[in-house]
Amino acid sequence: MIAGSVFRDSGFSLPGAELTVEATPETKSPVKFKRIKVVTDARGEFAIRVPAAPMRYTVSVKAAGYRIDRKEVSIQGEERVDLVFRLEPESK
Repeated sequence: MIAGSVFRDSGFSLPGAELTVEATPETKSPVKFKRIKVVTDARGEFAIRVPAAPMRYTVSVKAAGYRIDRKEVSIQGEERVDLVFRLEPESK
């Protein structure tokens, strides 16, 4: 599972941000994985279930008026990885 929170640069949560999870291109795994998109809840939180197999993923997050942010994460099996994103406004 990949879970976490998205915040604005001011430190407040960012509900409605869109996250996309994709297997990195170099990942060679017998498990098929399609791109998953989710939206953060009212508290800016998200949780995405991924296969319990060793894989690398790229997690990107975008929201209107903010720069896109990306992070890579490795899952080794049945584990939970927590991510925190802090988005910067596009105007900076």
